[in-house]
Amino acid sequence: MSAPAFYTELRALRLERVLDASVELITEEGWDRLSITKVAQRSGVPRQSLHKEVGTKAELGRAVVEREVERFLARVQEGVAAHPDSLEDGIAAAARHALDHGRENAVLAAVLRPGHDHGLLELVAVHPDAVLGNAVQALGAQLGAAAPEAMVDTVVRLVLSHLLQPTVEVDQAVDRVRHVVRGFA
Repeated sequence: MSAPAFYTELRALRLERVLDASVELITEEGWDRLSITKVAQRSGVPRQSLHKEVGTKAELGRAVVEREVERFLARVQEGVAAHPDSLEDGIAAAARHALDHGRENAVLAAVLRPGHDHGLLELVAVHPDAVLGNAVQALGAQLGAAAPEAMVDTVVRLVLSHLLQPTVEVDQAVDRVRHVVRGFA
């Protein structure tokens, strides 16, 4: 292993530790009570290194959201990949994976918990590239020409809506996603 690869790997490991500590603090105390000092103490990474690695609290929040989005998208990709011969079944499986993961996800629960600073919620719901843009791009790339852009956008928005404001059970939400996909067929 070359020296640059070692240091790159070390930086990635340190960032994972910082993000893990941040998620623990967010789920325990909420975004509004998170501080760089607390993250440094919890992660064991010195504050100065933490500032160099992630910058401000807002930048740390973006890094947490990006990692959570990557985890959601990995589940979505698994769902689509499990049904290569059926666009409808693949998208339905992807929606189910995302919704199930969302119901279990401690960060999302903390973000949506009433009474907390809305800074992290804004990253999830207001800034389109943080979640919506990434999800539309990833799903569209995986589905390719088989899925119209408008359908991908509509499905992602519907799933995000069910994640952020669930009003029905996962099975009903997946049925709604199937209905949308059929409408584009």
